[in-house]
Amino acid sequence: MITPPTLTVSVENPTNITVSGMEKEIVGEFAAKIRAVRPPEPYKGKGIAYENEIIRRKAGKTGKK
Repeated sequence: MITPPTLTVSVENPTNITVSGMEKEIVGEFAAKIRAVRPPEPYKGKGIAYENEIIRRKAGKTGKK
């Protein structure tokens, strides 16, 4: 993924990506593009989520009895 020249993207560790820049709109747009690669899924909670985002979990299927 190509970053716009006005943004700074840093990877602190394998689970944290920081996107920063002067224009809030461009930062949010680029962060949304990163998140769209693998959005959080409601069953296991895996995927890319924003910091402090609460992912609403769904109950899975119950076992057959």
